[in-house]
Amino acid sequence: MSRPDFDLLVILTQPPLAGTAAKEGLDTALVSATFEQKTALAFLGEGVLQLVKGQQPDQLQLKGIQSMLKALPFYDLQAVYTDALALQQFSLSSDQLLLKNQPATAEQLQQLIAKTTNTLVF
Repeated sequence: MSRPDFDLLVILTQPPLAGTAAKEGLDTALVSATFEQKTALAFLGEGVLQLVKGQQPDQLQLKGIQSMLKALPFYDLQAVYTDALALQQFSLSSDQLLLKNQPATAEQLQQLIAKTTNTLVF
């Protein structure tokens, strides 16, 4: 049996500032990566909006996850996937996003989930 591609896949589905789910998911991914688990992130549906550059939640006296996202390379967490259909629906291009990412179709995302030991959805 072949080794899975990732130990943990964290899927973020919530738009920015819609609660604490995205922060909790990102915290989970960072902790997993800290303990040398091969970890990936996937931003699906409205979750792709988390990656849009230039968000200023502090103007609304809220906290976003942008600064945490910028720290991902320090945790060796570089596998970031995005929902290609959602990017198209929101008319987003890669230069509008905070992180390098790999757009993936629904089929590719299903394959990613199938090749991952554990998957958590936030």
